Amino acid sequence: MNIASTGKSIAFLPELCTPQAILRVMVGAEVLALVHALTSASATYGASIIKLGLTSLFMQWVLLSSTFVVCLLAKRLRDLDVTRLSIAVSVIVVSFTIGASILTIMADSYQKVGVLHYWDTPFILRNAFVAMVLVLMALHYFYIQKERTEFVQADSGAKYDALQSRMRPHFLFNSLNTIAQLIHVDQNKAEDALLDLADIFRSTLDTRNRISLGEELDVTLRYLRMEGLRLGKRRLNIVWDMDRKTLPFNMEIPPLLLQPLVENAIYHGIQPCKDGGTIGISLYDAGKTLDIVVSNPVPPAGTTGHSKGNHIAQENLKNRLRLAYGDRANLKITKTEHQYRVSFSIPKE
Repeated sequence: MNIASTGKSIAFLPELCTPQAILRVMVGAEVLALVHALTSASATYGASIIKLGLTSLFMQWVLLSSTFVVCLLAKRLRDLDVTRLSIAVSVIVVSFTIGASILTIMADSYQKVGVLHYWDTPFILRNAFVAMVLVLMALHYFYIQKERTEFVQADSGAKYDALQSRMRPHFLFNSLNTIAQLIHVDQNKAEDALLDLADIFRSTLDTRNRISLGEELDVTLRYLRMEGLRLGKRRLNIVWDMDRKTLPFNMEIPPLLLQPLVENAIYHGIQPCKDGGTIGISLYDAGKTLDIVVSNPVPPAGTTGHSKGNHIAQENLKNRLRLAYGDRANLKITKTEHQYRVSFSIPKE
């Protein structure tokens, strides 16, 4: 098997089936062997060198054999969930550890008396236990690293998509053109519009992983004001359903959860409709969770829409909710003949 040809990592495990990964495994095995030899140093220098060599051989055989088997079973392992994958990898490593331990006992016995005359069960169990602990620690580290990397990528991707959407030529042209017209009619309103536009850009460049619900609502309101100037009150009507007295405005949430949904509602539901429509935005404090709903009209049949972009945005939001809250968050999409509705609940932390 050409282990370098797999090209994909297995679930949360790092890439193991490349020459570079094999080299890292070998270096890791040597580090473990050195640590073990130093912590159980023999009385003489020569004995210590022999101990290091035997331990190195033991570690290399276990880790390289385990890595090779994991690569051989890569296609099957990719279909397993986190728990089953962890069990499978642990069984593979522990099995090779037990096998190496048995071979070590046989070699040691044969070297001394020429035949296998004793069986060291504690030695086998001790090695199996240590291997189990080490592999579980490694799997936990890999899982945390994978989750963190995916979260950063999803968060950065959301901000990039938001910034990219702001840079749509038609959005900038219409916004700036509206502001230019306002300068001659209402300079104060034109200045407010410029400040709103600046804040929208600034929010997409914010590097924080968490912002308050109040900040998210603020940037959403600014975006809606800009779109209201562009589309006009006749085409864009907003209906808010929230109780300002009970909402947890200081609640920390991932940035750009609500605003992109509102943007999609306008882009996919209001803009294609000649007469516009109404967007419903609902925020409700459900005690342990915060429930958010955004709804928009469905354009008439035959109207040119942007359904592909809508699916991409929804998938991005779904991934970000999963990475931030795991199974505690959910995203539900309901589409009827006249209405498109996106709702989700996030735990109050």
